[in-house]
Amino acid sequence: MRVSNVPDDELRSLREKRKQELLAQSLKKDLTTKKEQDEIQKVRDKHLRSKMIVTQVLEQDAIMYIDWLEKNRPPIAVSIKDTIILLLSKNMLRKKLSKIDLMKLERELTGQESTIQIKKRGRKSENLSDKMKKDHEINGD
Repeated sequence: MRVSNVPDDELRSLREKRKQELLAQSLKKDLTTKKEQDEIQKVRDKHLRSKMIVTQVLEQDAIMYIDWLEKNRPPIAVSIKDTIILLLSKNMLRKKLSKIDLMKLERELTGQESTIQIKKRGRKSENLSDKMKKDHEINGD
């Protein structure tokens, strides 16, 4: 025996309200996911465009080296690509870049200096610049 229909109406109203809230949350989540997917796609597109541009000005051995850098040292590879694109935009590249050119760029970006080692029989290897300084001190001063 029911006294009133009011509690059923309230319950129905609460259920409907909750259903609307869940639907709104679901739509918001779908919208956020769509935005994230769009951002990911934009990044992929940018990466592909930069790769196409860069590979046009690289020799084959340099392309293999930049691919290796992308796998092993991604931040350096991105910096090198950005540098190449910048040089292209300013018309500063006159020839295709070789692997050695990329290695020089890599060293400049990482702050490494190139070193030449000398090793004579029975002695340990020695840095060429250090040896030249020693020889200069002995002979020059």
